[in-house]
Amino acid sequence: MARDFLSEVDFKSTVTHTSTDAGSSAGPVIELYRNSASPADADYIGQIKFQGENDNDQKVIYAKITGKIDDASDGSEDGIIEIAHQKAGSNNISARFTSDALKLINGTGLEVAGTIQIDGATTFGVDDTGVDVKFFGATSGRYMEWDESEDSL
Repeated sequence: MARDFLSEVDFKSTVTHTSTDAGSSAGPVIELYRNSASPADADYIGQIKFQGENDNDQKVIYAKITGKIDDASDGSEDGIIEIAHQKAGSNNISARFTSDALKLINGTGLEVAGTIQIDGATTFGVDDTGVDVKFFGATSGRYMEWDESEDSL
């Protein structure tokens, strides 16, 4: 195995990668390239880890961003970005960006401080799961509720 040319470098706190190109192309660029002899769907192809210590002086991965192959078929390649966090002491994939969706998974909710505009159909819950929906207005404590069991507002 070839030795990583950065394995002997000791970065103390900050690494700056500067491009002085005056053009409009992307730069600077950090490229993580997995040169596999047998690439396959679901292969992990790169990862950025955010680590620190806990209050017991143990090294912990608190968050990570991972690149993954969704479809390795020539001409129809698809990629995935996964975001993971520590959740109650365990690694948890909380978001998955695919080529056609943003998926919040494993109990990850969505909070928005502002306005959401949805253009198109919206689905809440999964058919036959018994989900009630509350619509809140500007008055504190006031809302309109769709009760699944009564099929009414």
